[in-house]
Amino acid sequence: MDLNSTLQTKQIRNYMETCLGINLSFRTRKRSNVYARAVYFKLCKEYTRLSLTDIGASVNVDHATVIHGINNVFPLVMQYDGHLQDLYEDYKYSNNHDAESIFENYSRLLKENIELRGKVDDMSNDGLSNTPSFKRLVDLYNDIPKEKKHDVCDKLETIVKVTKAFHERDTVQS
Repeated sequence: MDLNSTLQTKQIRNYMETCLGINLSFRTRKRSNVYARAVYFKLCKEYTRLSLTDIGASVNVDHATVIHGINNVFPLVMQYDGHLQDLYEDYKYSNNHDAESIFENYSRLLKENIELRGKVDDMSNDGLSNTPSFKRLVDLYNDIPKEKKHDVCDKLETIVKVTKAFHERDTVQS
């Protein structure tokens, strides 16, 4: 085994266990542990030169479990578990300090920034936010007690649906 890979594996394991407050070696099929191990397997595969057998041995499972975790469980984690997805992304971007990965991270953030600025511009250029009616609506909403805002939104949604239905009916009759 490569000493650097072993140290990196320990770092990844410590990161996962510390952030999640679990022991990756604990033999359980609880979803939280299975998902956490899948992220651990994926990070180890990406950042170490260890074999799948060695990665599995580090948490007392065999290589087939590692393969299953990477190929089947990890995609589910990325789709359904935002917290573990964030941990994976955080580790990935915080531990790559070579020029290529810094450039990739910078490019990704720059693209994201441009998209968000476009959305902000779209929102502020729609002209709606500067109308007296919109400002009145915001003032009314802000006057509603916090615990009642959900109910008011539900009622408002119903009013909008009814208004649309009457408008469509009137348009068809015209």
